Amino acid sequence: MEKGRRMKRSRRGMGLNGLFWRYLITTGLLAGTLCLLWLFLFNVLVNMEFVMSAYTAARALPDTEKMLRAQEQFEPEEIPFFYEWALVEDGSIIQSSMSQKQLEYAYDELAGYSAPHGWLYTQHFHFVPLSDGKKVMLEYDYSVCYADPRLQELLPDFQLCYIGVLLVLLVLLIIMCTGHYTRILRKDTQAVAAACEMVRQQRLEEPLTETVRVKELAAALDTIDTLRCELADSLKERWAAEQQKNEMLAALAHDLKTPLTVILGNADLLAEDDLTCEQKEMTEAIVRNAEHAEDYVESLRGIAASRLPRLCRIEVSFDSLFLECVQRGIDLAAVRGQTVTAEKLPEALSEKTMMAEKDDVLRAVENLLGNASRFTPAGEKITIGAALEGRRAGIRVQDSGPGFSAEALAKAGKTFYTQDGSRPKEGHMGMGLYFVSQVARRHGGSLVLENTPSGGRACLWLEIKTD
Repeated sequence: MEKGRRMKRSRRGMGLNGLFWRYLITTGLLAGTLCLLWLFLFNVLVNMEFVMSAYTAARALPDTEKMLRAQEQFEPEEIPFFYEWALVEDGSIIQSSMSQKQLEYAYDELAGYSAPHGWLYTQHFHFVPLSDGKKVMLEYDYSVCYADPRLQELLPDFQLCYIGVLLVLLVLLIIMCTGHYTRILRKDTQAVAAACEMVRQQRLEEPLTETVRVKELAAALDTIDTLRCELADSLKERWAAEQQKNEMLAALAHDLKTPLTVILGNADLLAEDDLTCEQKEMTEAIVRNAEHAEDYVESLRGIAASRLPRLCRIEVSFDSLFLECVQRGIDLAAVRGQTVTAEKLPEALSEKTMMAEKDDVLRAVENLLGNASRFTPAGEKITIGAALEGRRAGIRVQDSGPGFSAEALAKAGKTFYTQDGSRPKEGHMGMGLYFVSQVARRHGGSLVLENTPSGGRACLWLEIKTD
């Protein structure tokens, strides 16, 4: 048998741990490069005198102080724009360019509080004594500002904007790196998911052509591919065995037609002779059951050819169905020297009808009768009765055997259950009661087993039509 084709995937690639570290290192290097470019651009702007260094105000203090001392009269217009100023006389501010908040910091400074001022930029103060006894208080901070005073007034704070742009670029960089490595993982996981879906849909002859970069996912894909190939080989073997079994069943069903034809032919010849009443009944029983066997053989041939029988429901009267069940019980019990007693049909059921798969219902009752006949000693009786409960009618078969064990009452009706030690198997495979339970379920009913003082009783409950 040709084995499933398995595609070997390359083991080269990266593991999940390596992928994670590659992501961290790549993102860190790119972020560091971006920061270096940011600093380079800042130096370019400083060299172009578009902005001034954060140390400009601190470095200009000596020149500014010298200029103020040289003035005969205080002229604030000559103070560089990157300072705020206040004119102090006798501990009071008499003139200022500061804001209200800056004035509060200035008064704290005058009062001797040396704590840092400001929350965004720390405000620093420098006192310059004048020749007239007054002092000029210069307020400044370490921040980058525009070289042009007009831009300083019109545009937002340069340092905040520049840092904000850097942060936005860093976030975009992280998002791009994360997206790149996420796409790698997504592509690999989608390949594994697609392979699982192929196996689920039983597309086992299609080779897995996807390649993945992560070693762990490549190993998972190889495992799925191995499973696909082994499953394909296993199914081929099963299909071949199933085909062989169907062919053998078809041949056996065909060959069974010959002995059944012989049985029916001889039974017809016997019926033409002068027979006693008892002999005539036996001959008719042979004909009836041979015809049933022919119907079963035809169903068997259809199943072997993969033609499942169509379930066709017809309307049947309950009393006629019950009479057919009684007749089948009589034919079966006569072979073992048993008797069949039919209880009187309740009046409430005599005119009831039901939509039923008649042949399957008769087969189900025949299974119950067969079980009762096997467990009833020769010379004893089998009782067939009926009952009505609401929308359900039941056909009850009572034997004269040892009854059911507790295990049988719990498990009977399951496929291949035969482990009831109180009632011998006699070569039976446990399919009879399972078939009965399936027929009952399809007809809205159930199979009920119980013990009575006389033996075991099985009841096939079926849904009936109500007025």
